[in-house]
Amino acid sequence: MVTFSNDEANKFGDSFVHFRHRFLESGLFTDDKLAELIERYPREFYVLTNMTKQGDEPVWRNGDLNGVSGKFALEAIKQGRLWLCLRRFDVVAPQYDELIKDSFRDIERQNPGLKTSDHKSSMLISSPGARVLYHADVPMVSLWHIRGRKRVWLYDPENKQHLPETSLEKIILRETEEELHYDPSWDQDAKNIILEPGYALSWRHNAPHRVDNLDELNVSITTDFFTPMTKRRYGVIYTNGHMRRRLGINPSSTNPNSVAAYAKCAAALALKKVGFGKSGEREMIQEFKLNHHKPGTLIELPKNQQHPIPQV
Repeated sequence: MVTFSNDEANKFGDSFVHFRHRFLESGLFTDDKLAELIERYPREFYVLTNMTKQGDEPVWRNGDLNGVSGKFALEAIKQGRLWLCLRRFDVVAPQYDELIKDSFRDIERQNPGLKTSDHKSSMLISSPGARVLYHADVPMVSLWHIRGRKRVWLYDPENKQHLPETSLEKIILRETEEELHYDPSWDQDAKNIILEPGYALSWRHNAPHRVDNLDELNVSITTDFFTPMTKRRYGVIYTNGHMRRRLGINPSSTNPNSVAAYAKCAAALALKKVGFGKSGEREMIQEFKLNHHKPGTLIELPKNQQHPIPQV
């Protein structure tokens, strides 16, 4: 199911890895299968985004499928500048979830010291020329590419200019979306790779990245996961954020292996259990919906008709 070159399997969960998969052989990624999947997806488990074209001022807005058929939605994505994320295979799409489970079992078999958990996978269906803005993810990520081609840009998470600690805290505390300030001059220090069908990537925890689709409809699966170390690191940064905001303390360490890290992880569990800080989380607002009559075009919603999008 998963093939690494040389000893790359030993790097998975710790650093950048480029490897092969065989998802296309499942037959689950034809237009007909994707249309069927889109039609049975509940509203609270998908995100539809419209973004500006490459080279324009970056804007990323959220919308609604507006009850169109799966076939129409695919055509709209092919003709527009759209990004559809079908979330949580574990809840909605068990056939697809099983592909991921089998793949992680295979990866851990090839890397006996690796333990991963909290897998959450989503389908990404996006337009030719669409892009994902510069951002950082809370968990670790693996990106399994299936159709089309995309260029993935990866940046050093240790560079505080590229990823300030306070910006990462805002993302982890869900005060903002995952987007970060981006300077094109940083590209000279970035790793970039054209991702072809049948290949996958994983990278360092919280590494900022962005994605440019090339010339076709793109279909990928993205999987969020944690290792024991990255789960501790998440707990440390989560608690650091609350210490900075609530106590006026400016913690400097994000070391996940220190004695203090275990105390911070315990504090993070307690804070999350009581829902501390939940009122400060950002909302996702619906600003448009698909036009039933013309694929690729949008119906813009006036301010008084925009509303939060329910997500689970």
